[in-house]
Amino acid sequence: MALVLEWLAGDYYQWIVDNRDNRSLDLPFMESPWPVMGILISYLYVVLRAGPRYMEKRKPYDLRNIIRIYNIAQVVLNALLCVTIGSTMWARDDFDWKCQLIDYSATPAGMREMRMAYYYFLLKILDLADTVFFVLRKKQSHVSFLHVYHHALMVFVTFWAVMFSPGGHGYLLGVWNTLVHAVMYYYYYRASYGDESAVWWKKYLTRLQLVQFVHLGCHFMIAIVMGSDCKYSKFWSWVALSQACIILAMFLNFYIKTYRKSETPKPVEKTN
Repeated sequence: MALVLEWLAGDYYQWIVDNRDNRSLDLPFMESPWPVMGILISYLYVVLRAGPRYMEKRKPYDLRNIIRIYNIAQVVLNALLCVTIGSTMWARDDFDWKCQLIDYSATPAGMREMRMAYYYFLLKILDLADTVFFVLRKKQSHVSFLHVYHHALMVFVTFWAVMFSPGGHGYLLGVWNTLVHAVMYYYYYRASYGDESAVWWKKYLTRLQLVQFVHLGCHFMIAIVMGSDCKYSKFWSWVALSQACIILAMFLNFYIKTYRKSETPKPVEKTN
């Protein structure tokens, strides 16, 4: 254990310093991995252990107004970032659907691409509040493995992406995810008022999420299949592809359990 800690503090940290994208060095949370690791460890401890213990003998908190403000803020922020990422990347002269390279330059365009990846990372930190709200409202059943895994993973992966690979072919992940989140948080906002008209399209929101992961899987598979013809990082392509497949499987399982089984007609009982 001591050797592992020594390696993390020494050789591995030096490797990060030598290979990272220094343009993000002065941004909050980006100087080193430790602040983000602290956030994730605290998040997991609070939502899985400390939070449930704290709420065990307490009544659920009424957070409706706070959550409504949070939902509207998420809709606005995700919609703005979706449009910004899409319009910025698609306007590039060298835009390539099959293999979009990263602009590592310090030009205004290169810095804009890096900052869009950084803002997306900040949104993933904000998403962690979802789980905290569940805990404080004593809805621990909502704190599923899929929910916690997805939220923690997105913070972890987007942090390293900003540090080493901000933008490029991964732009589509940002476009898709912010689009889906803008729709999702609008649904949450409507549902918080007991709006029955928002309920019927809940399953279509899940279908949109499924389409998202299928498209992203294909998107990164193309960059991998192109081999040496695509200079975008094969490592990040494989990371994105593998996670798209894993989360697709989880969401598909959730969809089948939640909607398909409820739609299956019950057998008619025989009467004599």
